[in-house]
Amino acid sequence: MNLFGRRRSKPRGAPASKDPAQTIVSLRGTLDTLEKRQAHLDKQIAKQVAEAKAKMAKKDRRGALFCLKKKKMYEAEIEKLNGARLTLESQIIALEGTVTNADTVAAMKSGATAMKHARADVDADAVGDLMDDIQEEMATADEISAAISAPGGDLLGDDELLDELNELEEHELESQLLDAPPIPVAPLPDAPISMPAVPTQPPAAPAKQEDADLAALRELEAAMAM
Repeated sequence: MNLFGRRRSKPRGAPASKDPAQTIVSLRGTLDTLEKRQAHLDKQIAKQVAEAKAKMAKKDRRGALFCLKKKKMYEAEIEKLNGARLTLESQIIALEGTVTNADTVAAMKSGATAMKHARADVDADAVGDLMDDIQEEMATADEISAAISAPGGDLLGDDELLDELNELEEHELESQLLDAPPIPVAPLPDAPISMPAVPTQPPAAPAKQEDADLAALRELEAAMAM
């Protein structure tokens, strides 16, 4: 106790920190409680309206007014509950966003650490030296391949050998032609073959064509006489 006889209040310590996930569960539980409370108040409002109507039927105006006052009190309580529910919903959304952001940052940190470990023995200079070595080895391999294939290239470029190859191909073609089987010839028939007679006079022109020619000739003579 202090000098004035009042008991000292215990110093308030810092609120115990909780896991955000557990806090979200707790807030949702409180929301469920507020929803149940609102459902109960809605029933009370309906009850007071029914009682007010019954008292009005009995000409009890004071009783009806009292029921309406209780209804108004319940409605004011529902307004308070709606405000509290809106605040809790905002807190839940904010906490869920915070948890999501924290998980994202933790994943990014883990990825960065893994990348550092993965390239622990690799740097830009080492990669550049490695690429130079690879290019040198590839150039050496190309030189070796070119040296190995050089005799084959000389053979293909020898004119005398190409001429000899062409001569062999010509001989091979001649031998194939000589070895080919003879073409069978059908025997001639014993009886003489009768051939159609050859016409000695030119074929007669069609009558229509002759009439057309005569008409054209007459027209030409008439034009010349004018």
